[in-house]
Order: sequence, then C-alpha cells, then structure tokens
Amino acid sequence: METIRLVKQDGVATITLNRPEVHNAISMELVDELTEVLQECQTDEQVKVLIVTGTGKSFVSGGDLNQFIAVRGHEQSFPLLSKVAGLLTAIDRFPKPVIAMINGTAVGGGCEFAGACHFRFASERAQLGFVQVGMHITTGWGGGSRLLDKLPESKALALLLSGERMTAQEAKGYGFVDEVYPAEALQGEVERFARKIAAQPLVGIEGYMRLLHWKRDGISQTERIRMEVDQCAGIWGSDAHVSVVQKFLGKR
Repeated sequence: METIRLVKQDGVATITLNRPEVHNAISMELVDELTEVLQECQTDEQVKVLIVTGTGKSFVSGGDLNQFIAVRGHEQSFPLLSKVAGLLTAIDRFPKPVIAMINGTAVGGGCEFAGACHFRFASERAQLGFVQVGMHITTGWGGGSRLLDKLPESKALALLLSGERMTAQEAKGYGFVDEVYPAEALQGEVERFARKIAAQPLVGIEGYMRLLHWKRDGISQTERIRMEVDQCAGIWGSDAHVSVVQKFLGKR
C-alpha cells in the first residue's frame, strides 16, 4: 500500500498513516486503502485491537487540500465528504476497539478522525482543534455530531464554535483525550494498554463492543439488558469457558 503501513503483532494491529509530506492528510486513495485494511483486520481472528497513528510530526492534518479545494458547491463536495464520513463511521462502528495514538497535530478533520476512534491517547506535543468554523465551514465528516455525543453540550459547543487550537492537556481537560504522555513514552504506553485488551478472548471483546453499539443505537436499557443476557447465554458453557472455570475450581 502507498499511503498506509500495517503491522500485526500479538493480537494488535498498528495502522500508520504514511503521507508525511502532507502531514498525513486524508486523500481518496488513503480512504480506499484504510477501508481495505479495516476489512482485513475485522475478519482476522488474530487481531483483537487496532492502533491508528501517523508518520512524522502529525497524526492527521485534515483533508488533502489538493483534492478537496478543487471541488465547488454541494454537488461536487457531497460525494467526497460522504466518502470520508463513511470511513469514520466504519471506525466508530468497528467490532473491535480502535485506539487513536495522537503523535502530533490533529486539527480540523484530524480531530474528526480521532473522535471516531474508541480511545484517544496523545503526546504532550500534540495540538488539537476543531478549526473548521474559522474556515467558513463546519465539521463535514460527522465529527461535530460525535463530539456532541461524547462531551457535555456546552463543552462540545465551546470547541466547535471557538475554533481554538488546544494542547493535549487542554483536550484532556475537556474530556476529548483520555490520557497524555511524554512524546517518547506515548507508543510504549499505548501498546501496553492495547496488549491488555489483546490478552483477552475475542468473543468477550466483540461482545462488549456490541453493548457499546446497542447503547449508541438508542436501544432502551431494559432491552439492552435483555440482549446482554441473551448474548452471554449464547456463549455460556463453551469449551473455553468450562476449561477456565474448571481450572479455577481446581486451584480453589
């Protein structure tokens, strides 16, 4: 692949966006390649968790201006915006957890990309911001809607309406970033967290991701609890489950 590097190790798939010459800007070619990689990781039962990061000093700088600025008006822009929005929805709805390892700048569309991931860990050097309002546009990949779901409305609106750039610590203060680490420690800390997840059985990981998606789908808690019980009953008593219980009873 030309725009992405993929490494799989010990249940963790690390996807590195590799367009450092344009600060890992999102192009249509990158969307196609990342979509292909996601499909591969979804069907690979050895992959239990994904890490997404960028090459160089940027995580994602936004859309590739060479492609996006060439279009005019709704008729031309809607297909391009929809294609990237579809990719971010695929990440948001991915059946395995996706971690954004924000190694550097993530402004505009970069923040939208990070917001589609399930976890966000950032370098202390990272700069973030929903800067679209100052460019006479709004978020166009679904990032504003996701932000309003993730944060209290007033905090989300403050980020969207001000268009201010934030340090990683400021983004953590808003609740957008989960943890901030020194640049030299970021990769090790993210991989340590990912390995904790990868050490668990895939059936449970995917089961809990379904619980998350049921909640986001607006299903009532009463119905979600019924579905949760039904899900557990469907995997109860498997050979792997019984083996773990027997080992526990033997030790006791």
